[in-house]
Amino acid sequence: MSNTKHRFTRFALASALSLSLLSACSNGGSNGAASLEASPSPIASTDSSPSAAAETPVKEELLEYTFLDTVHPTAPFGYNNPNDVVTPYVEDKFNIKVKDIIFSAGTSPVERINMLIAAGNLPDVVLADNPNLSVLYATGAFEDLTPYKDLLVNTDKFVSDTGWNMLMQDGKLIALPTNATPDQSNPDVKALTDADIHYRPHYAQNLFVREDILEKLGYKFKKVKELQAELDANPRRLTEADLAVEPAIDTPEKFEKLLYDIKALDLKENGKSVIPLELPDWGAYHLSQIYAPSGGYYANPTTQEVTGWINNPFMKEYYSHLYKWFSDGILDKDYLIQKPEQLQEKTASGRVAVTFFAPDFNAVRQNLAQLNPDYDMRPIAWPKSQYELETGNPSYIDADYPAGFTNILVKKGFKDIPRLLKYFDWFQSEEAMEITAWGPESAGLYEKVDGRRVFKDKELIASLDGTETGVGGKTAEYYGINNTSKAFLTAPATFYNNKTYHTEPTKFDAWGDLRVVAGASKLSLDGTVLPASGLKSNETSQYYWNTFRTTKTAQLIMSKNEDEFNQAWDKLVAEFNDKGGYEAGIEEMKPKFQVSLGVK
Repeated sequence: MSNTKHRFTRFALASALSLSLLSACSNGGSNGAASLEASPSPIASTDSSPSAAAETPVKEELLEYTFLDTVHPTAPFGYNNPNDVVTPYVEDKFNIKVKDIIFSAGTSPVERINMLIAAGNLPDVVLADNPNLSVLYATGAFEDLTPYKDLLVNTDKFVSDTGWNMLMQDGKLIALPTNATPDQSNPDVKALTDADIHYRPHYAQNLFVREDILEKLGYKFKKVKELQAELDANPRRLTEADLAVEPAIDTPEKFEKLLYDIKALDLKENGKSVIPLELPDWGAYHLSQIYAPSGGYYANPTTQEVTGWINNPFMKEYYSHLYKWFSDGILDKDYLIQKPEQLQEKTASGRVAVTFFAPDFNAVRQNLAQLNPDYDMRPIAWPKSQYELETGNPSYIDADYPAGFTNILVKKGFKDIPRLLKYFDWFQSEEAMEITAWGPESAGLYEKVDGRRVFKDKELIASLDGTETGVGGKTAEYYGINNTSKAFLTAPATFYNNKTYHTEPTKFDAWGDLRVVAGASKLSLDGTVLPASGLKSNETSQYYWNTFRTTKTAQLIMSKNEDEFNQAWDKLVAEFNDKGGYEAGIEEMKPKFQVSLGVK
């Protein structure tokens, strides 16, 4: 699955609750929410109420703005919610209101905005995806926000230099961040997240190995059940030490040894052979970073050289190993042609030893436990890539967007940009965190019990605890809390919040948290990996996914011998470069990487 495809999928799932994205391939972090919480006490926080800390500013004249959401074809619930308790508070505090909201109506961001510009109806504030920012700014319809950046004091605290770079064009700040990844290079931010046991960063796919097979091969590690018992007794964030397997599987050679050792065991499940390595049909892209720097577009951080896809360093070595694994019965012979339900069935029936994906891992784990209590798919760390071992530069599965996948542009000529940006900056303040987490005190959603805040609504508590789905009931969205209010949906909603509700006693999910530890380092936050960002680069991307990924990969891995593989490789690379428009795609991506890497 391509970077871009993953990003749009994740955003579609997450953005109904916020302007933000939770990362494709990339999995969303919790930014203060527990990965799994038990049912129980409604007590959750000792923080003071929002109104206690808030200072009411002098009332200014009404400022209104219109808003274009180019991501949603129609309005999600939160844009028009009569029970929203947050928006009236924010509107009254600032005397700023959203006058009108329109949506993409099923068109692309570029098409929608060009139509509105032509009609003279472009809204004041526009939400658009990061890959399209430069194209949209080139229309001349949006403000250069550079003169106002110093107003974004709260925002700047959380946004990394790479994040700001990805919002620049020709030295100009052209957009504002949403759902930024908290900048761990800022000591103040790192101190916040380090002290917050509920914080979880975004993470990418990770490897899984059946625990009992690891044990059979003599590896030492903490089992998921053991870690779960530890967390139940003493809730904490897991570390790389908890993830560790000894001896370490930390190089391509050691990973390959694991696969061949599994095959040598000749294991059977219900009379059928256990498959050493299973992949979804799109999985070769992700697995490639065991050898190469990335499966898609990549820029060397030292030389700034831009490459991509099968032209990335060490790609031939990777595909030669894929060919070898296929020939030797390591890789599932059916991986390119099987349906998702077949992949699910094999994994859930215990016939898969190593993988990084299943359509429904919860169902897989439940079924494995029924087969044998010792069966579980244990997350492990990815080995360092051959590229990293030789260059020192890390490899990644996917791009992350340190300033958010969606960003906000402001129409040129808006009447009071300083006031608007100060307003947007408030959404990263302590008060905003309180308001979106608990609602204003005047709304009466909570009360104090023994010095702690308690939500009054039992149905709301049940939905937050996860003990009830809350469908059609009193959820956070019903009241507009947790970034689901109109005010927060039409602004850069809070990036990080350590004031949100958590159940007590705290309960974490060891398996899920191992995934976070294993996958967090595989998202590129340094600007070296980007998705296709334009017509030419997308043509190359589509050629890979629609043609090379399927029939061309099949030709390679089904080669009869190494000579045939080498001949096929040279031919297919030339074909990829020609029919995929590779050079034009690279030229289109070069300025994108100049921006993301902050090259002057």
